[in-house]
Amino acid sequence: MNSVQVDLFDIAKHMLDKYELEDLSAPGLLEMAGVSQHGMATASGLNDYDYETLSSLSMGHKQLNQVQTVNKIPIPPEILEHFKHIKCHCMMGLFPEIGRAWLTIDSEIYIWTYEQVRDVAYYDGLNHLIVSVGLVKPKTGVFINDVKFLMILTTPIEIVILGVTFGDATKTISSPSRNIPSRTTFQEMQLMNKPIFILGTDNVAINVVQGSNDGRIFLGGRDGNLYEIAYQAESTWFGKRCKKVNHSQSIISYMVPSFLKVFSEIDPIVHLAIDNSRQLLYVLTEKGSIEAWDMGRDCNTMRRIAKITQNDIVQSASNIVKTVDPSVFKAIKSICPLSIDDCANLHLLAVTQCGVRLSFSITFLTQTQIQHMSQMIPSPSPMVQQQSPTKVPAGTCPRSSLPPSPASSIKCPPDPKRHSGLYLIHVRLPPGYTPNTTVNKPRQVHSAHYSEGTLLLASTPQQDQDILWSISSAPFPHRPYLTESTTIIPLDGIVWNLAEIPDRCKANLQSLLRRAQKSKKVVLLTNQGAHIIALLKPFDILQQLLTACHGPHHEAVKAFFRVQGEREACVTALLLACSEQHRSSDLAMWAAQAFMLYGGEPSLSNQMLGNIPGGFNKLSYPNISMTTGMEHRQSPQMFMSTPMTSPYSGVIPNRTLNATQMQGGFQQSHYLLSPVANQSAGITGINDLNAAVVYSAKHDGLYLYVTRLVRPIWKLRCTDRNLNSSLNQNDCTLILEELYAIRNFLEANSVNELSCTLRNYSAQATMSNGYGASIQSTNMGANDPHLNAAEQAQAEEKRSLIALNHFIKHLCEVFALWKILCEHHFNLLACQLSKDQQCLLASSTFRDLILSGSESCVLLIIALIHSYLKDNASVANISAKLRDVCPNLYRHEDAVSFKATEILMNAKNCTFAEEKEEKLRTALQLCKDAAPNLPLQNICQQFTLSGFYEGVIELTIACACKIDPEEYAIHYYQSDEPAEDSEGYAAYAARMNCYKEVRVMLDQVYQSMCNANTNKEYSRENCQEMNLNDQIEKIAVMAVQTKDPLLHVCVYEWLMMHDMLSELLALSEQSLGEFLRRSVIRTPDNLKLIDLLWKYYEKNNHHVQAARILDNLASTQSENIPLEQRLEYLARAVMCMRNECVGYSIANGMLLKELEDKLEIARVQKTVLDAVSELVGTNVNATKAISNLNGNLYDITELYENFADPFNLWECKLTILNCSHHNNPLLIESVWGKIINEAVENANSVEQGCTRLFTKVETLVKEFGESGHCFPLAFIIRELEIKACQLRFPEGIVPEKLIAMNLPIELLMEYYSRMISLNERIWANEGNAWHLVQSSICIITLLAKNIHTLCSRTRRRIVIGKAQDTVSICLNLCYQKPGTESMQRTLKELQCRLQRNLA
Repeated sequence: MNSVQVDLFDIAKHMLDKYELEDLSAPGLLEMAGVSQHGMATASGLNDYDYETLSSLSMGHKQLNQVQTVNKIPIPPEILEHFKHIKCHCMMGLFPEIGRAWLTIDSEIYIWTYEQVRDVAYYDGLNHLIVSVGLVKPKTGVFINDVKFLMILTTPIEIVILGVTFGDATKTISSPSRNIPSRTTFQEMQLMNKPIFILGTDNVAINVVQGSNDGRIFLGGRDGNLYEIAYQAESTWFGKRCKKVNHSQSIISYMVPSFLKVFSEIDPIVHLAIDNSRQLLYVLTEKGSIEAWDMGRDCNTMRRIAKITQNDIVQSASNIVKTVDPSVFKAIKSICPLSIDDCANLHLLAVTQCGVRLSFSITFLTQTQIQHMSQMIPSPSPMVQQQSPTKVPAGTCPRSSLPPSPASSIKCPPDPKRHSGLYLIHVRLPPGYTPNTTVNKPRQVHSAHYSEGTLLLASTPQQDQDILWSISSAPFPHRPYLTESTTIIPLDGIVWNLAEIPDRCKANLQSLLRRAQKSKKVVLLTNQGAHIIALLKPFDILQQLLTACHGPHHEAVKAFFRVQGEREACVTALLLACSEQHRSSDLAMWAAQAFMLYGGEPSLSNQMLGNIPGGFNKLSYPNISMTTGMEHRQSPQMFMSTPMTSPYSGVIPNRTLNATQMQGGFQQSHYLLSPVANQSAGITGINDLNAAVVYSAKHDGLYLYVTRLVRPIWKLRCTDRNLNSSLNQNDCTLILEELYAIRNFLEANSVNELSCTLRNYSAQATMSNGYGASIQSTNMGANDPHLNAAEQAQAEEKRSLIALNHFIKHLCEVFALWKILCEHHFNLLACQLSKDQQCLLASSTFRDLILSGSESCVLLIIALIHSYLKDNASVANISAKLRDVCPNLYRHEDAVSFKATEILMNAKNCTFAEEKEEKLRTALQLCKDAAPNLPLQNICQQFTLSGFYEGVIELTIACACKIDPEEYAIHYYQSDEPAEDSEGYAAYAARMNCYKEVRVMLDQVYQSMCNANTNKEYSRENCQEMNLNDQIEKIAVMAVQTKDPLLHVCVYEWLMMHDMLSELLALSEQSLGEFLRRSVIRTPDNLKLIDLLWKYYEKNNHHVQAARILDNLASTQSENIPLEQRLEYLARAVMCMRNECVGYSIANGMLLKELEDKLEIARVQKTVLDAVSELVGTNVNATKAISNLNGNLYDITELYENFADPFNLWECKLTILNCSHHNNPLLIESVWGKIINEAVENANSVEQGCTRLFTKVETLVKEFGESGHCFPLAFIIRELEIKACQLRFPEGIVPEKLIAMNLPIELLMEYYSRMISLNERIWANEGNAWHLVQSSICIITLLAKNIHTLCSRTRRRIVIGKAQDTVSICLNLCYQKPGTESMQRTLKELQCRLQRNLA
């Protein structure tokens, strides 16, 4: 499966999951009753919108019906003849399990088929009056297989159990519309001559007999007790084979004397009802009491849950609805158990004589569960008025004890521990109580039947004739509150019994779509015969509309879509268009046209307000994330028919709503035609422009249709533990018919046709043409910013529909294959798989198989083919069949791939290198021939494990070339990857996906060699000890020797990712330089790439390019390049330009001079940086300056103005002035003065100040002694002497230090001579008038000692002459002042000494 198919599967999977979650979150009875929203018992039926006519669905169209008479069959005449002989009693009833009706006349019973007046059977073996009749399917394994049912006949003194057999028990009838055999249809019913069991009644007449699906028999006695007939295959030491058990009385009751029981009140049982889904039994007594029983596993574990009397029920209902006469709640005539499919939280529906429905629950919630429930449902309506709690009547739900209300379709197994009582949860008043009603109220209701939202009431408003009320919510599905329509049908006589006709033509699999297409049938047995009616569904209503309007182009059809909800209406249209019964008919065509006409268009969320029709609020789903319909469904206010208290003594404390909540509630409840929110707006998707796409109802309807199609099998295990298939051939046929129908619909109506001009370059190419049309250009248009909003929404929806179409085709292939496997003994094929595959298959659901089980499908196909080969049978036919029904699961390339795998496995066991090489080459050639349609990843992995690295490279190249034979990818790469070349990009991505296997191979080699020495820590150094570099380099060299530059790129990227830079630079391919250049352009801030690029250029003698890159690196403004690194870059650049291979040219010379200047200024900047770094602790701006100096190169002016001057970096200023050759003597002298002053500041002693001063001067002399204008020696000597005089330095210290600094002595002598001749008063002002004389004496003394160092005699005479003049000046000064005798003597001695040296 290629990457595009995986993407499509991901889209379809996520969309199906979201729609599945939303569909399961549709409001159930508990939510529609408002109990979940308000946390208390509710009532409905008093508002106009509680009951609507079918005309609201079709703009007043009068021809719509929700109940249709199918047939009327009279009682067989031969049975009517026996009425003449009736003596005292007769009864009538139905056995819908076997399609028969019965009539008792005194002690005889007559049975016939009510659909066709035939097969009349009778039994006259009783001597007493028949009181009650029942039919039960027996327990498994108790009787012989011929006994299909047990008939129970009770008389006042005995209970007779007869066996029911059929003359043709193996005959099957096929469905006229589906090629699926029906369940066994029994013919020619026969009653066994002898009773199987006979039990005594103990003088208690049995009023009613009821059996459960698991074969248990319950009896309702006239004494008000519930009995059960317990029977088993054989008698035991501890019990009889058949016995009657009284569940109502305990052992203690048998000890009470019988005469005392006369005073107890007797309330006979008149009706028993069983909920087989929850194992619950309900009892209705003659006086209107209701009992709830937990049936348990057997008769020994059965227990009574609760009992509630009619008075308790009336009081509870009156507290809920106080505006209605309590008499309407009296006289409960019928009870209808609600299965888990009907509602997960409500358990029983009771109907009164006036048609009021009372909904009961036998469980309760804690306060924590109620709070959790409130997070799953809409907020309560501000229109609800609540009163303070009142006393709790018997049988109502206690405070904080409320049935939970998750989505009604969330099936939870019954939990007997939660069964705690009978709680009245909701009261639904019948038609006739709304303000503007024109319908009469039901009266004298005596029978009721509930099925899938439809309630049938049989009432006797006048003698000898009943009327039938049909109250149904089916025409208004998925509304957040309960809306029903009413139909009244007059009957021919009095209804004795009514029952639903079971579907006899169905596979084991329960199809939701088929259930929605097929209307329920109910048979009413009257004194005139059988009256069979059909309870029509939206499917039938739309069919009526289209037929009456002669097509979809009518306002009535449009109104149907609008009022029912566009999304659900689209699903209904799909059901009709895909119906097998109406295939290729005008009706199917009209349904498809209606789907296309009224299914809406997608839009962006910011357009939703403009697209909503007046008077409607569309649902807005802001995101495709895990949101459910319950979380976003807008619901109008809860329609409490009357201000009411919490009748359960306040299930939840009273809530108060603020003004904001009330205002929001009024706004949400504004609707035009009905209070229901238009739910046509579906789940939203998100495109790259971050705009939410509101999918059209067509899109939503298709996804909901497929969701409901696969729901029965989606989470079903593929097999049981014994590897037997969970689906049989009939189930697969049913699923395939529905899948083919929706697939044909999509193909015929062009829902998913897109205009695609681009080639499809998927990874490993297009596997086959099976999905070619649906895969193409899945991402085109959806993310194009140039498209307008409508086009973007349409592109996104088309992309989703393409995914759905692709997914449906895959479903067809999987289930077609599964059907073939079932035809060939699935269990035997599955056992041929490996143990791991068997475990995987046994633990997988069909969802897993469909979404990620392609490998299992392929392995099962292989097992199937092998089974033919083992039997020496031809595989031509089965191969052709497989290719026909599942071409993408069974391909020619698959066989080639597995053959290559087999060869590779054999190659691993070869001991001779030549033989192994030959096998590997054979496998490689097979794979090349099958490329690109093969499991490239698996093959390359096996090549790698075999050490056949060259094979991986060659195979990936072969796949890439076949995917892109025109080399669009290479052209796209060499053209610098233009954004507008989407075709080239697709080819590029496809090739790179092939070459991904080369990277995987390198990873495996790298990892395996690094892990070879387990005693050493994993590191690259250890890997190098194992010749890792050599192995990797060998593979890299093989790869780059190919012609495809994209493979080169793949290898280069891998080497860079693993920091194998030396190995990367060892490759001298020209493509490496191009790769590095493009990489630098793509990520200009990646210094690692830039560094590699100049090294590549330098290594390959492109010195000028390397120098320019180094220059750019040094000049790059970045905090990641420190100044030292910039200096290194510039130095390397200069070295590159000085290389002899550069050549001579004006441009190169100018570049070299520029680089040298930059290097010199950078060194100055380094000096500034060092100086600023020393100020970090004393200057707050130093840190920022350091960052700036490291982050960029500055020119000489910026260094002076931005750093040296603001931070008073005097030495740096001197360096900058020297570098810039700026000749400003006053500025330079001022800088020197600042340097000298700073050197002696804060000295703790004279010695310290002296040392610091001359150390600093010595450093500067070394740096600037040769600079000329930046080294004003005369100024420096004078400043030093002044400081020495001020700070009382030792006598003559200045000349001594200056001479020690290797300054020319004759130059010093010249400057001292000038200073002494000026006779400045500054020395006297500083406290030592003779300081300069003393320094002069010192310099002359030093000169005299070192006069021999002057090589030239002429020069020596000039210097000595200058010294003698200085001595003379000093003597003249001394003569003028007293107390200078010592200096005079010293000067005279020096004078003589100089004279001697002059001689």
